[in-house]
Amino acid sequence: MPLERRSASVSEDPSLREVAAEIRTAVGQAVRSISAIEFAIVYLAVPGILTGLYLLPGTDAWSLSLGAESLLSNRWTLWTAFASSYVHTHPGHLLNNVAAYLMVMGVAYPLSVLAGWRRRLPSIAVCCLFVVPFASAWTSLVTLGAITDVPSSGFSDVNAGFLGYLLVVWFAAAERLTAGAVDRRLAFVAAPASVGAVLAAPETVAYFPPLRGVAAACLAFAAVIAVVLVRAGAVPRRVALDPVPEFVLVVGASVLLAGLLGSMVIVPMGSNAWAHLAGYVVGLAVSLALVGLSGSCSDPISP
Repeated sequence: MPLERRSASVSEDPSLREVAAEIRTAVGQAVRSISAIEFAIVYLAVPGILTGLYLLPGTDAWSLSLGAESLLSNRWTLWTAFASSYVHTHPGHLLNNVAAYLMVMGVAYPLSVLAGWRRRLPSIAVCCLFVVPFASAWTSLVTLGAITDVPSSGFSDVNAGFLGYLLVVWFAAAERLTAGAVDRRLAFVAAPASVGAVLAAPETVAYFPPLRGVAAACLAFAAVIAVVLVRAGAVPRRVALDPVPEFVLVVGASVLLAGLLGSMVIVPMGSNAWAHLAGYVVGLAVSLALVGLSGSCSDPISP
């Protein structure tokens, strides 16, 4: 996969057909570079587990009751706090979450390779798969438990955790692809800013109202971090990229934006946006912890 910046001596931009051909070639090379085992783990394991659990009789009882007093009320509540993230109520619910997972990981994994974070993705996955369910269950009980006792289930909170990782790894990849023109530490600005934007968005469902005070605090914190980073020299510079890395970054940013809008801004009735927010924040927090380490144990750019 070519990652060099375009030569300044090139006077004409490539045609759309040439760019498309270059992207197709790079995608084909990238797919062939992934071992069958790695491909299965990244793209088939989660959909397979979710589908298998959906087909397993009796798993619909694993939904978390929002009428529970706390996660520690009893062993069954604690179990459903975790297991509810892996069960679905109907085929459309399952397909939606599987598609969302494949969409996010379809860009998060390539960006991990480009960022040199390939060996770190398993740690992020473990956190999203095993920590996010409890965090989202606790958040759901605190925010929704007082107004409803309906069951809650679905993998969307874990998908939101991977979405948080996507934001952070995007900056890590951008730093390497632009030779430092985009500083990975800017993720510390984008993360609280994205949370603030979500919490300030107009209300679409009554049970997920705007929290403008918290939103203002998040945005103010992001502004302070931005000032500190600018003074430290982390000012983005405009660079010309080859079509392939530019395409990956644009697609990654587009998926991130679509994921935020679809899970926490334009919220359909019945969707547990509080669980999504909890998962997203956990994914951000764990991923940001890697930013300061990425210079010391990154993988090579090419797989």
